[in-house]
Amino acid sequence: MSDHTLHEISPRVRWLTPDSATDRPILGAISGARGTLLVDAGNSPAHARLLLAELARRGAPAPSFVALTHWHWDHVFGSAALDLPTFAHAETKRIVTLMAGLDWGDAALDQRVADGTEIAFCQEMIRAELPDRSGLAIRPPEIGFDSAVEIDLGGLTCQIAHVGGDHSPDSSVVYVPEERVMFLGDCIYDDLYHGPRRLTAGALFPLLDRLLAYDAKIYLPAHHAEPLTRAQLADEAALLKAIGGAVAAHGDDRAAILAGLPALLGTPLIADHAEIADAFLAGLRLPAVRSVM
Repeated sequence: MSDHTLHEISPRVRWLTPDSATDRPILGAISGARGTLLVDAGNSPAHARLLLAELARRGAPAPSFVALTHWHWDHVFGSAALDLPTFAHAETKRIVTLMAGLDWGDAALDQRVADGTEIAFCQEMIRAELPDRSGLAIRPPEIGFDSAVEIDLGGLTCQIAHVGGDHSPDSSVVYVPEERVMFLGDCIYDDLYHGPRRLTAGALFPLLDRLLAYDAKIYLPAHHAEPLTRAQLADEAALLKAIGGAVAAHGDDRAAILAGLPALLGTPLIADHAEIADAFLAGLRLPAVRSVM
């Protein structure tokens, strides 16, 4: 397993680096005078315990709560190792409760991939992170909310807000106004569960506007190697809106879209631009999502 590093944005906000080898996301810790809120539970008990060990090594306050950003396995499989009161959006709570009752053995996982309720990428990463899942226990969140909940940690506030998005419609963010820091989970990423990677202007554009409406200066997407500054997120939003707008204007005409992007963006076409265009094209062909659980 690759090494992880616990970084401090401030003495009160810390984040554990991700690891693409087994799809480990960023984990966060937000500490006030009365307690610490963890952001996401990790993709295994080992991942969760690593965060706890790193926090203890730094002398951080003991964790008091967990907030789940969405239901995907890499954000919830470490929940039982934390054994803390857990906040989640109502749909996240519903799906994680269902997940806790599933068989996660190889045969059952294979069958869910065949049925379309799991995807091959997650199957591969689950097996890499947890070759033996015979003792896996998933702890469902106890505290559900519909739109938002605020937690006073003592001199520090955590605002957990449902924002949705293409990646997972139950997605929530965790904002710390006193530090101007926001943990994004996976909300800005594309949808992986409905065929080709998919983005839609209808879900993504309002989400980006909402995120930038917060007075945040640092944003932490869960699978980025580094946090984004406000300016970097604004630049990313502008790029996504430009390419998504081109797809909306041209419709399902990939050649015309790609031909027009260099002039629109003021830069030569690169593979990333084509991939974003393809994701918006996939969104045109499958604009509506369905729950996989």
